[in-house]
Amino acid sequence: MPGLLHTLIVEDSENDALLLVRALREGGYEPEFARVDTREAMRAELGRKNWDIVFADFTMPRFNAFEALQLLHETEIDLPFIIVSGTIGEDRAVQAMKAGAHDYILKDNMKRLLPAVERELREARNRRERKQAEQTIHRMAFYDMLTDLPNRGNFRNQAQQAIQAGIREERLVAMLMMDLRRFKEVNDTLGHRCGDQLLQQVGARLRAAMFPNDSVARLGGDEFGILLPRMAAMDDIEIVARKILNTLEAPFVIEGIPIVVETSLGAVVAPEHGTDADILLQHADVAMYLARETGASYALYDPARDPHNPRRLALMAELRHAIENNQLQLHYQPKIEFATGGTIGAEALLRWRHPKTGVIPPDQFIRFAENTGLIRPLTDWVLSAGMRQCSSLLSNGAMQHVAFNVSARSLHDLRFPNMVDKLLKASGFPPEKLMLEVTESAFMVDLQRTVETLAVLNHMGIQISIDDFGTGFSSLNYIKKLPVNEIKIDKSFVIDMSSNENDLSIVRSIIDLGHNLGLKVVAEGVETKETLDLLGTFGCDQAQGFFIGKPRPYEQLQDWLATSSWQPARR
Repeated sequence: MPGLLHTLIVEDSENDALLLVRALREGGYEPEFARVDTREAMRAELGRKNWDIVFADFTMPRFNAFEALQLLHETEIDLPFIIVSGTIGEDRAVQAMKAGAHDYILKDNMKRLLPAVERELREARNRRERKQAEQTIHRMAFYDMLTDLPNRGNFRNQAQQAIQAGIREERLVAMLMMDLRRFKEVNDTLGHRCGDQLLQQVGARLRAAMFPNDSVARLGGDEFGILLPRMAAMDDIEIVARKILNTLEAPFVIEGIPIVVETSLGAVVAPEHGTDADILLQHADVAMYLARETGASYALYDPARDPHNPRRLALMAELRHAIENNQLQLHYQPKIEFATGGTIGAEALLRWRHPKTGVIPPDQFIRFAENTGLIRPLTDWVLSAGMRQCSSLLSNGAMQHVAFNVSARSLHDLRFPNMVDKLLKASGFPPEKLMLEVTESAFMVDLQRTVETLAVLNHMGIQISIDDFGTGFSSLNYIKKLPVNEIKIDKSFVIDMSSNENDLSIVRSIIDLGHNLGLKVVAEGVETKETLDLLGTFGCDQAQGFFIGKPRPYEQLQDWLATSSWQPARR
């Protein structure tokens, strides 16, 4: 429906311009117009106002339609352009249409004006709508609609270009991946709207903290990516990581509620960790998972700890074969108690004698077993083999208990207590003589699930020990609530305690703490008589280490128990 029409008229004759305006008014339009007759004047008007349509005389003393069209193209303004001229040859009219004019009308045939205007305005609207749709589709394809940051595909493309440029220019390119810990709690407690607002604020704060050449993207969910295309030195990546952590340290206020954000950051560097964007994204994810698992805020990619490393994948296939074909072996390290001076029990330690590479220590395959789902059959094998081997030693009083290390992943498995119960019943192993050792890191990953699982196991009569005590979070608020029977002082404090005053003080404090909480205290890493004597002086309950006895296969353990000066502690 005709109405207000912002009209730019390129015409040197004021009378002809008024005739054009009159014709538009007769057609129902209300022209708000300006007349120009030079390039400079037209450029000024294009910058001053958003016009709906342009009418231009074909030839003027200082300007012409071709120059006006060229100016429109230079300014990238898409407007209907209609030539209104007294005379124009057919060949010149065709040339003008090829140059971008949408129609031409002779001044003595103005009856064509209104249909042409209506048609071109309609076509202009259609072009704008198509352009807006294309822009929307492009934005949806390359940007995250919630945070307005580049999405994963866009980030990946930027990273690949930066990597290629870095290789050509022999400079480093870094990539960081970050997620928000316990973000689900925000959604569950405050609702998804607040969760969305938190993501928006995190994205904005990250973007403000980075340099213009850096890129921040939302990769999906609560994951963000940061690309550093021009990193000067390897050490700079840790500086940036600390900067990001500091940037997010202040609470975010969502609908009046302050929310503290904790993050896990994983970092990779090209070309050291790869030259393909997809590989680097995968490696950054591995590093981020490592940071989350260990409770650290930041971790640099380590190929040795990558469960997706091709060599590791091959190793996992071989481990599955070793489990299924009983190719693993348990060694047992004796534990003595100070009260009787005799052997109280033993800790079962897993060994894998690989046919090609020799003995592989547990720390090189347990983590990957956790990540690939092999931890359940592996734990099943360890407990089953240990219970079967040691039942006779327990029944004849040679030992009072056997301890097994349990993965954090097992404690988060709802089926784990049932699996242990079945193994106990199948082997006839007394539950009260089974001790499960849990590292402090298990509580850091999922405290509630861990406590629930330990409570079930404790109710079954199984003893629980916190291993490597002093190296994890050691929060008294949590420890006093845990259904545990003992704590084991990490060997890093015990080994040098006779020569290191700080270690000595720590060991003495842990022993006092354990006793105040009603727990037995075990020291591991005892390698000298001097250390053993000091522990006895401090009131430590039990000890293990090379001075007492090295880990050995079951058959050798039997011989050791029969000949050792640490005769079994009888009950």
